[in-house]
Formats: sequence, C-alpha cells, structure tokens
Amino acid sequence: MDENLALFNQINSLSYWLLKESNFKSSVTFDASDDSYFISIKKGVESIYKHHVEDFSRKDARLLKFELSSIVNHLLQIKASVHADQRRTA
Repeated sequence: MDENLALFNQINSLSYWLLKESNFKSSVTFDASDDSYFISIKKGVESIYKHHVEDFSRKDARLLKFELSSIVNHLLQIKASVHADQRRTA
C-alpha cells in the first residue's frame, strides 16, 4: 500500500502543478460512498484526460497499482507537453 500512497501523492502533485502552471483545470475526487476515485483534466470545456477507478476498496492491490501508475504516466505526458509548449512560446 505504501507504493499506492506514493502514486496518490504523485497524482495530487501533478494535478496541482497543472492547475497552477498551465491553463488546464484538474480535479481529483475520492468518493467513499460510491467507492470510486476519479481524475479529470480539462482545457476550458474540452476534456483532455479522465480516468475513473470503480470498486476502489475491492481492487486487487496489483491492479490498483497498475491503474494509478497509468494515471501518473498520462499526467507526466501532459506535463511534458505543457513544458514543450512553454519553451516554444518563450
């Protein structure tokens, strides 16, 4: 579970970075009543990325780690794209 906690921290950090350093809007929601985890990245009204993890507490730990790692990788790609755009406009 420590690895998953580290992935959650990375997801939150990347989401916050995107919110502060770009024109993307990010939202991360853990809904205990629905047992789900949802992340959404938007540019204006256009959805750039979203991922929904259902049955969160019942997920196999390895599968959950895979899903969280996938989210981190997608967010890192978005961040790299933002950096590339910033370098082009500078």
